[in-house]
Amino acid sequence: MPRLTGPLFSLDARKTLAKTIVYSAWKGLNYARLRVIPYNPKSPAQLGVRTTLTFGVQYWRDGTVSAGDQTAWNGYAAGLNESGFNRYMRYFIQDNYDEATQDFVFVGIPAPK
Repeated sequence: MPRLTGPLFSLDARKTLAKTIVYSAWKGLNYARLRVIPYNPKSPAQLGVRTTLTFGVQYWRDGTVSAGDQTAWNGYAAGLNESGFNRYMRYFIQDNYDEATQDFVFVGIPAPK
């Protein structure tokens, strides 16, 4: 990706130009990219995964997963270059998403490994 030093002949540029190019900055570096319109098919499989993700995040945030378990997940993931939350969500989805029915099926909250 080229580094922009004077996008649009200015010191800084933000937002979208003509619904085609997006100008922004990331970690202090200016960049430009094509504008992307997300595709959202709302298929049964996608809705099932989103529901599973929603419940997993809710359980982590509302205290259903105890502070001690969160600490254990963080410790487990420390050497894996990911957060405890990410590791917990990986196991939560594996345990609670049924690919056959493409739906959320609550089996339980995974214990820290």
